[in-house]
Amino acid sequence: MLGATSPDDFTSSTDGRVHPSHLALYNDANENRSLTAGLGATCIAVLTFVLIFLYDRANAGQINDLLFQGTLLVIVVSLSLVSLSSLNFWFVMEAYRTTPSRAPIYQRRADGLFAGSLVLLLLEPTLILITVKLYYVGAIALGFWVAGIVLLGRGWQELR
Repeated sequence: MLGATSPDDFTSSTDGRVHPSHLALYNDANENRSLTAGLGATCIAVLTFVLIFLYDRANAGQINDLLFQGTLLVIVVSLSLVSLSSLNFWFVMEAYRTTPSRAPIYQRRADGLFAGSLVLLLLEPTLILITVKLYYVGAIALGFWVAGIVLLGRGWQELR
């Protein structure tokens, strides 16, 4: 029958190639994986910056040590979440090659990890500014961070 689909139309081929019906989703997952890898590199750069410029000041007692360590913790957790998100986008890609029915599970997990990493990534400038006692600029950055969370929550609610 013309236009009919069989269950085999939506499974991957036995040679590991992505079925044409999944190619766009596979490519989206690949782009998201690349994006999250880039954000991971940004987190590493921010971590390096903070350590180079603030570690000695923290040791000398010139900045709040607890706030400094909290800032580092947020950066490390953000880096970990963005890395796990990237890994799950890779799982999405592999699932479309081998077991397409598993892809939505990895996609939801990757999206959640990405959202968490983005929230923390947006918090990093606020924490750095407050750590170096730039309170007014830090307060403005905090306002943008809250606005970002509100927008993320509204968008997530509308799209899910």
